[in-house]
Amino acid sequence: MASSQPMLPPPTEINDAHKVYSIAAWCIVLGIVTSLCVLWRLGLRFQTSTFGADDYAMVPALLLYIGWTAMAGYVNLHAGVGKPLWEITVGEYAVWFKGIIGSAWLYPAMTCAIRISILLFYQRIFVPTPQARIKYAIWLLLALQAVYLVVYSILPAFICRPLYKAWHPLERQQYFNDWYYYYIQVALYSTSMAFDAILLVFPLYPVSKLQLPLKKRIGVSVLFMMGAAASIAAAYKLGIFVSEMQRYTDINPEWLRYEVSTRVPPQFDHYGRTFWIPSQVEPTVALIGTSLPALRQSILSVSQRLSTIFTSSGSSSFGNFGKILPKKRVSKAGEHESLSSDDDNVGLRMNYVGAGLHAGKGGTNEHNMV
Repeated sequence: MASSQPMLPPPTEINDAHKVYSIAAWCIVLGIVTSLCVLWRLGLRFQTSTFGADDYAMVPALLLYIGWTAMAGYVNLHAGVGKPLWEITVGEYAVWFKGIIGSAWLYPAMTCAIRISILLFYQRIFVPTPQARIKYAIWLLLALQAVYLVVYSILPAFICRPLYKAWHPLERQQYFNDWYYYYIQVALYSTSMAFDAILLVFPLYPVSKLQLPLKKRIGVSVLFMMGAAASIAAAYKLGIFVSEMQRYTDINPEWLRYEVSTRVPPQFDHYGRTFWIPSQVEPTVALIGTSLPALRQSILSVSQRLSTIFTSSGSSSFGNFGKILPKKRVSKAGEHESLSSDDDNVGLRMNYVGAGLHAGKGGTNEHNMV
């Protein structure tokens, strides 16, 4: 009878012949674009003296997002993500598992901060109306964010005891509870998706009460809902996480020849595009979406200027650059909207009374609608 061959040890030298850079590149590019978008929004709010509670909440959200992007880039570049699993060294796997543990704590804090900013933005827009139910709903959701953060900041501490064994690939199997990690991640992503879905539909009721044509009500709803559209990315992330963790087929037989295959999940072969990309896209969509209302007027101004430049004939296009936009225009509701250089970058300005956004007997001050 032939004896079974011994399993091969992991490599001792880093081999980057099959290294994948695309995942890290995508995460970094998305991180830079999103950060610039949020900084643009904060700069406009500060410049126009309309910096509100939602903007203050956005500052820690942005810092956590930058930290997440840095971690994603570092892990994908130094942990061998995307390479054949049998070419990854023990040291690279250690970085890989440190990224998993780090994301278990950073993700709840980051998503919580983003949702708090969105809720404070809703409060800024809708609470100054006589509809008390909206105010109480926002307060309840804010309180639930605190519960969410506390609960999901405690649960990861029990993934592995002692915790430092979690990033020792040859020892982790004795201490790391894979099923516990799986279930708390499913619970975390499900809770995040539920909150994001609530924020997605939250503006529909107050916007439906506005005295506006249907087309404009739809436009306002879409503008408000963009910040909560991360629920779509969260749903995809949850679905792909569950399906991948239950995938025990389509495993390369070469991987089974190595000792590490008994200690590292085989689903790691697609980890870059099934975990890191969806995890980067989700907060990216939320941060850009929630910044668009503040950037709306500035984007429209830039778009009009560029359109005029490209459609004008001769060199006079650039000479007339500063005269492209009119100083004043009158909306259909009879409300003057200034487009002068003093407030051209103010952002989204609406008035429940003057612009037709009527929500009962009272109205909100235009300053609060920015």
